[in-house]
Amino acid sequence: MIRDEKGMTLAELLVVLAITAMITGILVTVIYQIYQITGWGNDELVVQHDLQNAATWLNRDVLKARSAEVSDSQMTLVIPDHRTTPTLSISTYVITYTFSITDSTLTRDSDNSMLIVARHIVSNPFPPADTFSSIITITITSQAGDVTESAILHLGMRSAR
Repeated sequence: MIRDEKGMTLAELLVVLAITAMITGILVTVIYQIYQITGWGNDELVVQHDLQNAATWLNRDVLKARSAEVSDSQMTLVIPDHRTTPTLSISTYVITYTFSITDSTLTRDSDNSMLIVARHIVSNPFPPADTFSSIITITITSQAGDVTESAILHLGMRSAR
């Protein structure tokens, strides 16, 4: 054992502890910020996906529709069926969009196949009108976490043939 060896003084120990605490605090803050920003970014992507997906499906179906009716939280579109062989009278098929407040979903039902179009819808997107002539205005509001966005869609039906 060396006799001239000295230990650390209390002041040196306190300085080391203070520096360690500052570095730890900075690292915890950085990790927390990364976590928060990642969560917000994911919520933003979810909301954007819901709005884009709903707009795509609604625009596609309303553009083909001959008529549309809204009752409560449902919109029913009647579409000429050009998939069958041409005859004098064109048959039709029906697509129904339903908003569920309990599930916060917008679903599309066609030929007994159901598709969830959007999952985070917070209010009924359908207008309170009964029947439409050519333009349907739908307001979709999606919310995930702290992120809420709305889209107003002005969808035009083709004229009845």
